[in-house]
Amino acid sequence: APLPLPKLLAYFSGSHVAKLAKEGYEDAFPIPACPEQAVHDAVAQAVEQGTVWLVSGPTSLWKEQVPSAAFEGNAALRPPPPLVPAGELMADALPDAWENGEANGASLTQALSHARGEAVPWGLVLQSIMAALSSRWLELAEGGSRVEQSYAHAGQVRLRAPQRQRGPQPHSRALPSPDAALDGAQIQDLAERMPALLEASAGQGLRFHLGVSLDPAAPVAVRAEVDKLLAEVAPMLKTSGPTSES
Repeated sequence: APLPLPKLLAYFSGSHVAKLAKEGYEDAFPIPACPEQAVHDAVAQAVEQGTVWLVSGPTSLWKEQVPSAAFEGNAALRPPPPLVPAGELMADALPDAWENGEANGASLTQALSHARGEAVPWGLVLQSIMAALSSRWLELAEGGSRVEQSYAHAGQVRLRAPQRQRGPQPHSRALPSPDAALDGAQIQDLAERMPALLEASAGQGLRFHLGVSLDPAAPVAVRAEVDKLLAEVAPMLKTSGPTSES
């Protein structure tokens, strides 16, 4: 259930006492007072990091900067929204977002919000667009701008379904890229540079050949959970290597 911001502020007002159940009795823990601005700052940081989703009237923010006006009115915090599958961004799923074979970040955000009956955060749509670009469901249309974090530029992010080339294809003269083993932090760095990479390579068929490995001794349950999360990005993406029954 959403957590109203006034309730969170009241928790840190200095008058709230938390109770912790013990065996046969309760312990009382007075919560120290915290300035309202400090709470707002903490919430803003959590929203930008994607830990929580902030909704306030028509405002819907997740993995985005939070303006001070977002804390007014009926602001509430929600758990992070689930990723929108690439197929739900396409013309057959969101016809209102597409015109003449193209869509943009703003039209996709508006159409998704209409389809779901609530304001969908641009941060969610942006993450889904990046996943769709990486998995080749979408590509940047000519004349569009790079993908930006700010919703103010969403309308300039023009997208289209990949164009199928007809006839014999010329042999690629690109040299194979050497393998590079990246850890989680380096993958995150790569994701942050994806807008610039897509802009720099627009129309030149940038592709990533990704393999994922876990420690051979990783428990089956851990591997299954990782594979499940990877499948949300691309169905064929999964860990490789032997598994452990531990």
